[in-house]
Amino acid sequence: MRTFFAIVAALAATPAAGVAATAEPQEVVLVVFPFTSPDDAEAGRQFGDHLRLRAKRLSLVVVDPLSVKEAMGGRSMPTLETSADAVGELITERFGAQLALWGEVERAGSDLKIEVRGVDVRSDPLRFIVEHRQALTPQNVGAVQDRILEKLSGRAKKKPPEATPEADAKVPTVGENLVANAGFEAGDKSPDGWQRIDGLTTFWVAGERPTGKCVRFDTNVYHSQWKAWQEKYKAGATADEAPAKVPTSGPKYDTVAGLYGVAYFSDPIAVRPGTSYKVEVDYRGKSVLGGAVEFFPKLFIRGYGEVAGEKRVVYDAYLALRCKTQAKEWEHNVRIITIPTDMRTPVEFVRLMLYAYWPPDLYWFDNVTMKEVAAPASKGKE
Repeated sequence: MRTFFAIVAALAATPAAGVAATAEPQEVVLVVFPFTSPDDAEAGRQFGDHLRLRAKRLSLVVVDPLSVKEAMGGRSMPTLETSADAVGELITERFGAQLALWGEVERAGSDLKIEVRGVDVRSDPLRFIVEHRQALTPQNVGAVQDRILEKLSGRAKKKPPEATPEADAKVPTVGENLVANAGFEAGDKSPDGWQRIDGLTTFWVAGERPTGKCVRFDTNVYHSQWKAWQEKYKAGATADEAPAKVPTSGPKYDTVAGLYGVAYFSDPIAVRPGTSYKVEVDYRGKSVLGGAVEFFPKLFIRGYGEVAGEKRVVYDAYLALRCKTQAKEWEHNVRIITIPTDMRTPVEFVRLMLYAYWPPDLYWFDNVTMKEVAAPASKGKE
């Protein structure tokens, strides 16, 4: 099915109209209202969840879904028929927010059809955007959401620093590896220091590395089967109770790879703002490289802080794991990160998240390390 994309309406001449004339406020608050979905409520929920996550990576302050519900106090959520002025007044009075997004997501076979509305009250008159896409493949959702957020907020996604193994490998570190059970050798039914494996998309295997055990992902699993198993898994079911995988067929947009991906978290790791860390990992898998949109596994570094009495993600970075050998060989990558000090909510700890999605296939990870970078030697007084 051919893909169509268009921004069809705006009350300002350009995305920056009415915004560039004044300094960008230190905090920009975004409300993502629930996206309706006439045939599949899960599609709307996932679209909204992913949109919030990508907005946080732009350093926008995103109102969480529970707070949105509580602030609305039973009042009807915006729909496609709700006027931009009404939404602008709503987010100003009830949330003290500057931006809002809402709309509708509908499945069209293996694709998605979306209608998105957005308002920005930082200008007078407020800016209003409308986006319509007839056939949006699951693999393109993230790129489209980034464009929506840039169009609305004026903030563009920063390209993550490319890993430079040759240079970064030479950066000296101090202290021990902060990742517990970095090589996945210790444990009983699951690796110590990491979340439980589920036996359907995550596995603890031996013999894949000369050094011993590692974790393996399978993203070629029907999303419907994974979702049903996750309900039992979260209730306490173990990996050895997992169902046999149903063989997949077709374009596979309805697999875990096409709709969600496989994520696997480490236990919390205490960090200090202003400190740099060297993160490394061995991996093997497949990537889609060289096109307009690339797909490759990642190692996320997610920072958590205290927000409204809860530990929430306030910092996010990732290490791009491009698979140059397409699963023929193990590869290695490294990235230096620095925990920011200019955060409204300081980062208290991080969790490393191994992640793989498209293409639907098998992925392996091993030897995850995170070490503090040695401070540069200070120069003596002259």
